[in-house]
Amino acid sequence: MDIGIYQAIRGSLVQGRRFDIITNNLANVGTTGFKKDTLTFDRTLQEYVKTDLSQGSLRLTGNPLDIALEGDGFFEIETPRGIRYTRSGNFCLNADGVLVTKNGAPVLGKNGSILIGKGDITIDTQGQIKVDEKVVDTLSVARFVRPERLRKEGLSYCVYNGDQNEIVKPEKVLVKQGCLEESNVMVVEEMTKMIETLRTYECYQKIIQTFDETSNKAINDVGRVQ
Repeated sequence: MDIGIYQAIRGSLVQGRRFDIITNNLANVGTTGFKKDTLTFDRTLQEYVKTDLSQGSLRLTGNPLDIALEGDGFFEIETPRGIRYTRSGNFCLNADGVLVTKNGAPVLGKNGSILIGKGDITIDTQGQIKVDEKVVDTLSVARFVRPERLRKEGLSYCVYNGDQNEIVKPEKVLVKQGCLEESNVMVVEEMTKMIETLRTYECYQKIIQTFDETSNKAINDVGRVQ
């Protein structure tokens, strides 16, 4: 079989994967702290998914337990599978007064889980938490020397697959109380990419169809004894 049809099949598969990524980006346009993905290629032209960690816009909510990060960094979360990282800061208190995610996982501070309880909660730009003017803890925020080793999991979590020594304290990050970071997905941009992807996919399908018709003609017509 002509190598061209293999290239066309691979091209259509790549466009199908790209379409799935774009669809997922659009589905998460309203997800707090979501970072869009793109399909890119390495030096050997093998495709892989790259996460765009650029800052999303901040939305003021006024909720004292809504917390956003401006700059480089991730909140540290304690889960049954180990520590995970997120930019989604729509937190709440559980029945014991511990600061948790919407999924009930404890948000980590310098001293572990953060017990807040009742009172007037204030959080400064360095992440220091006060309840009725009394310091209770400071949010633990992590930065990664090799952010490309972050891998997404469900529930807006990421896991770091690099060396633990590459997890460091952010140099330039501000904690914003009463705000949430929106996703960095640009709807118009993603819709444009989706249209381009569909058109490219259709082109590859037509190429495959042409190869198929040519092969059938060669088998059925060429060399037929009259």
